[in-house]
Amino acid sequence: MDDIHRILDVIATSKKAKVLATIIQTEGSAYKKEGASMLILGDKTRVGMLSAGCLEEDLVERSEQVWAAGEPLIVRFDMSAEDDLSWGQGIGCNGVLTVLLEPVKGELERHLMTVKTCLDEKKSVTRMKRFTKTLELKEDLYIVEDGRVFGTGDVMEQGRIQKLRQTEKGIKRDEHTSDLFFIHQMVPKPCLYVFGAGEDARPLVSLAAGTGFHVTVIDWRPALCHHGHFPEAGHLITGAPEEVMEGLSMTQRDFVVIMTHSFQKDQIILHTLKNENVFYKGVLGPRRRTERLLGGAEIPEDIHSPIGLSIGAQGPEEIAVSIVGEMIKEMRKQRSLL
Repeated sequence: MDDIHRILDVIATSKKAKVLATIIQTEGSAYKKEGASMLILGDKTRVGMLSAGCLEEDLVERSEQVWAAGEPLIVRFDMSAEDDLSWGQGIGCNGVLTVLLEPVKGELERHLMTVKTCLDEKKSVTRMKRFTKTLELKEDLYIVEDGRVFGTGDVMEQGRIQKLRQTEKGIKRDEHTSDLFFIHQMVPKPCLYVFGAGEDARPLVSLAAGTGFHVTVIDWRPALCHHGHFPEAGHLITGAPEEVMEGLSMTQRDFVVIMTHSFQKDQIILHTLKNENVFYKGVLGPRRRTERLLGGAEIPEDIHSPIGLSIGAQGPEEIAVSIVGEMIKEMRKQRSLL
């Protein structure tokens, strides 16, 4: 998952000097692509990563200069030579990376905190940094999915903004000028709703949270649905599913896994959710059981049953791997959820 959520959390709480390093262009193979970010703190600790260890130490050293100067810096790394030992690793990533280093202070810090607020409200934000053809910064705009625009520089007419927003991320040239735009879409953390707090839900919640999902566990049994069993869960809701679901505000980006092991409860949940416009719906158990849950009706295409990738999973931990793997696979197909 994108490191931006962890980065924004640290920016919001840390009083240390901070420099944001972002890949704005790649050529050839690269460990991470355009938009990948890493935060470097004044004590040289890092949040996130940009490579398999090729660049990080060099970027940490450069970050001290960037913070002291108070100005952004663009650095180009050419790691295309197989025998290149200049980064002390000899990994041979076979790519060329252009990285933007920015001191996180003043306007940029305020803008990033606004981004965090938008993402927490489940609204995506597209960052558009405008450069001259020699990569000198001209403006830094942020467009929220609800149409709000904030940032520095002159706001372009809406038509051009929308056209550039819809292009793929990375460096793009404006057809009207020689200027370059770095386009980076930041999306809310994907939300996973797990119905069922049984023993087999614990590795699923742990793995999903560890891979970047905000996980909500829902169960009617307080003896099972508590932070002692699910320390990584972002939210725990205890109550009857049919009552709890009335208060949930699910979106088309959300994921749902049904695994209560109660036929009656699963039937109620699935009946309520089968027409909901959520991104992913999965039901634990054999396909014939899901058909029974639906009253013998054909299983809709948007319901994953049996749930998870077909990897021959055995036991709760392997089943958790197959489910999270399938969710990530489906998510990667949709650029709006990347």
